[in-house]
Amino acid sequence: MALVSLALCVIAACGKDESQTRGATGSTAKGGGGTVQLADASRKFLVIEPVSASENPQGRSYFGRTAFRPKALSAMTAPFAGRVVAIEVEPGQKVKSGATLFTIESADVLGLRTTLAQARLKVRTAEEVLARQNEMVKKGVGLEVERFDAEMKAREARGELERAERNAALAGGGQGTKVNVRSQVDGVIVSVKATPGAMVQPGGEPLVEIGDPTGLWVVADVPEGEVAQVAKATKAEVTISALNVTLPGRVAGIAPRSDAETRRTPFYVELESAPEELRAGLLVRVTVFGASAEGELWLPVTAVLLKDGSRRIVYVEDKTGRFIPREVEVGDERGGRVRVLKGLAPGERVVMRGALLVDREAEQLL
Repeated sequence: MALVSLALCVIAACGKDESQTRGATGSTAKGGGGTVQLADASRKFLVIEPVSASENPQGRSYFGRTAFRPKALSAMTAPFAGRVVAIEVEPGQKVKSGATLFTIESADVLGLRTTLAQARLKVRTAEEVLARQNEMVKKGVGLEVERFDAEMKAREARGELERAERNAALAGGGQGTKVNVRSQVDGVIVSVKATPGAMVQPGGEPLVEIGDPTGLWVVADVPEGEVAQVAKATKAEVTISALNVTLPGRVAGIAPRSDAETRRTPFYVELESAPEELRAGLLVRVTVFGASAEGELWLPVTAVLLKDGSRRIVYVEDKTGRFIPREVEVGDERGGRVRVLKGLAPGERVVMRGALLVDREAEQLL
C-alpha cells in the first residue's frame, strides 16, 4: 500500500513539473472557459484592432467621362460688335495669359480710341490754362475766380480721361478699328467657334473656350434608384482605359436633378492626382465605395475561423489580454472582407490577423 501511494505521488509531481515547464516556454497557456493567452514572443505576430463600422468593400461601377470643372473653363466672347478678321489659336494649343486669341474689326473700337485721344488733348489744354491762371494770381494780375474756374475744368477733364481710358482698355492692343482679344488665363484651347469674316456681337456665344488642365474631374451618371448609395460614398476609383491607369478620387457632389428621359443623375468625382496625359472627354469607369450601414461591421477574412465545418469564430481580447473565442454569424464576402451579422459589438478588440496562432485547431480560414 505504501508503494502504491509513493507511485501516485511521483506521477502527480511529474505532471506538475511538465505543466509548469510548458507554461514557461510554450507559446500558449489556456485558461478556463476556453480563453487563450499567448506568450509575448507570439503576440508580436498578431494584429489586434477594435471593431468599427467600416467601408463596404463592394463597389458600384458606372461609366463616365473626364471634363473641365465649371470654374476651370473660360469662355471668351467678343467685347464689341464687329467682324472677325484673324484667328490666332486652334484646339489643343497651350496658351499663356495675355496671348492673342483672335482679332476683330469694329467701328465701336475706333470711337473709343478717338474719344480717348480727345480726352487726353482736353486734359493737356485744361492743365495749361490752369498753370497760366496760377502764375497770374501769383503775380497779382489774375483773378481768383478765373483761377478757380480753370481748376474745376481741369478736374473735369481728368475725370473724362479716366473714363475714356477704362473704356479704351476693353479694346486691348491694336490700332484703328482693330482689337486683339487676349486670353485672361493660362490653359489649353478647348474649342474655337470663331471663323474669319463672321459678324459678332458683345455677349454672344463664346468664340474661344480655354480649359485649365489642373481643373479636370469626372462626370458619371447613376440610375435614380442608386443615388442614395452614391451619396454615401466615401471614396472612388477611376479607371481610364485609354491611359491604362486607375486613379483614386472621391465623390464631390451629385446633380440636383435627373435627366427626364434617361432617369439618370450626374455625379462628380474629384481626382486626388492626375497624369499629364489626362484630357477632357476620355471615357472612364468609376467605382464608388459607400460607407457601411449603421451598426454594420466588416472584418478581414483572416479574422474569422471555420470550426467543425460550419461554425465561425473570432478571438476577442479581454481587458486582461486573454483571447476569448466568440461565435459569429457572417454574411457576404467582398474584397477580402466579410460582413458580421451577429456576435460582435463596435469597440471590441478582435484578432484581425494571426488568429491561427491563437487557435491552431481551426480547420481552415474563411
